[in-house]
Amino acid sequence: MRPRPTLMLAVFTAENRLRLSKSASFGSPLPESDPTPAAATPVPATLDACTDNSLVSWSQGPDLLPLDLEDLEDVNFDVGFEDLINTDALLDGALSLPVALTPKPDQMSVPSRHHPQTSLEEMIASRIQYALDVIKKVPSSMVSENQTPWSHPYLYKAYMPREMQDAQACCALYAAKNQYNAAMVLRTIQARAHEVLAAPPPKGRLEALARLHAILLYQIIRIFDGDIPMRASAQQSLTALEPAMLALLPFVKWESSQPTTGPAEDQSFCPTKESWKEWIWQESARRTIFFTCFFLITHQMLIGREPPNGCSDRYIFCQSWTMSAHFWGAPNVVDFAIAWREKKHFVINQQSFNEALRDASADDVDLFGRMLMVGALGIDDTRLWFYNRGGTL
Repeated sequence: MRPRPTLMLAVFTAENRLRLSKSASFGSPLPESDPTPAAATPVPATLDACTDNSLVSWSQGPDLLPLDLEDLEDVNFDVGFEDLINTDALLDGALSLPVALTPKPDQMSVPSRHHPQTSLEEMIASRIQYALDVIKKVPSSMVSENQTPWSHPYLYKAYMPREMQDAQACCALYAAKNQYNAAMVLRTIQARAHEVLAAPPPKGRLEALARLHAILLYQIIRIFDGDIPMRASAQQSLTALEPAMLALLPFVKWESSQPTTGPAEDQSFCPTKESWKEWIWQESARRTIFFTCFFLITHQMLIGREPPNGCSDRYIFCQSWTMSAHFWGAPNVVDFAIAWREKKHFVINQQSFNEALRDASADDVDLFGRMLMVGALGIDDTRLWFYNRGGTL
């Protein structure tokens, strides 16, 4: 029996001044071509049980996942959704992350010299490196494919808000960076990032999602480029992700039903172009919120800063997302309808992650799901999971 793998993500709580209720209101359908923001903006409600004034991790004590690798035919994935989003699970409880040497959140920080560095490096290699490799390629994929693992390629097909246009243009500019134009490129990216961070929050739901996407792209470029002043500036503005995420929450529809582990049970429902577009927006929003929390907690882990304990209402941000490579990759409404009727899909929520791991096949999991699985199980056990189902990671 190998040591039991644990899971990677932490979900954070909101600032007291931006508290929200668990029941978020829904937005209007995705506009076909009208760039006019929505007339009415949902009003955030209150979020109970939070005491901190910043994003914080969920409670400790994960239900660990027993995995007997000696029996490849009967892998027991007994794991709950709460484990997927537990902070302390990253290190298997073997070590606690040190407090940064520099206490100010806007300064660069390093792990304590007493920290077992080899264990931290092994944890990063096993659970985080796969996601980091994907994240570093995101600016390029946004230019060449018009998508990220959390932003559907057809999300902005009818209309792309101005802030997202600028961010995509900066991604293209960054792809052309070389030793001769680096200073100009980075200066331009910094200027556009400061503009979007200083702008007032938009009222329309597509604009709210586009703003969060734009901020994520700027932060990814600035943190992973290697330029020290730009990285410091990005770290200073990481807190901007929180209000951008909270502004999006009232528009999101969370799937609360039990996961579908086969062809869709509601055979009377026939997907239309409008329902497909609505699914594209909702799933992009759900995944974006989940990734934003993932990105923040991963960054804190990488700089050796342990998030404090916080709100016990652990599902307020990341309540569900849909695991289906067939849905996500459908190029048109016909293929989406076929996938709806004939393929498996899994609503990953509090109760369903263990069932999804047991019942899913390798081709059900897209890149977003692979990132989270590696963070949850570790790279080797995720490769084993795919191998045992006739696939590869």
